[in-house]
Amino acid sequence: MKLYQLLQSYDFNELYPELALMFPPARKQKDRIRKLYEELIAIPPVESKKSIRYELMHDPDTEEEFYGADDSCFASPWGVIMGKEVKKEQNVNLSEAEIAANCLLNIMLIGYAPKRLSIEVNNLRNT
Repeated sequence: MKLYQLLQSYDFNELYPELALMFPPARKQKDRIRKLYEELIAIPPVESKKSIRYELMHDPDTEEEFYGADDSCFASPWGVIMGKEVKKEQNVNLSEAEIAANCLLNIMLIGYAPKRLSIEVNNLRNT
């Protein structure tokens, strides 16, 4: 499934609780995040052959393992990220809602937002 399809299959209120668990500062930024979500799903996706792959990852600093996608998957303009295929390896124990919320968070924190949204995105990133 393409990311834009995954995100459009959820209402913001379904994703927000997951997002707030992943990123506690989001609890004070709900209106800002809702606005960015609405802007994001309105952006036309750019077809991409690249994917966002969720897999078991290892943090060399803490020796912890977790499920996630490489940050480099989100280092692109928002429209390009939205056109990527979302895949998950068989051993990944995340729901589609958790993956959608994680993608949303990563897009806002790592992706290249449209210039008209740069102030909103920077305010979120600096919380």
